[in-house]
Amino acid sequence: MAEASDPLSWVERRISGVANYLSAGISRFVAFLFFLFGIGAFFGAFVYTSFPKLGIYLIVAPLLLGLIAYYNKTVAIVLFIVFLIFLL
Repeated sequence: MAEASDPLSWVERRISGVANYLSAGISRFVAFLFFLFGIGAFFGAFVYTSFPKLGIYLIVAPLLLGLIAYYNKTVAIVLFIVFLIFLL
């Protein structure tokens, strides 16, 4: 009987390890998203106070670029490279 519980225990440990890894990854991903939202809000507020006529473009342009990037891999890669250039 002890041998029958060992494989189950092994599977439970593996599933627990995968669950812990995913939960840590999800928490980092969500933290990264909120960091990006914070940077975007700061940048948007700065640009909006400097150029109030561009306010609507600050809202619409990222949505449109996101939709285009979702359906077009080339645009997504180009936008990713642009983000890397701005971050460096």
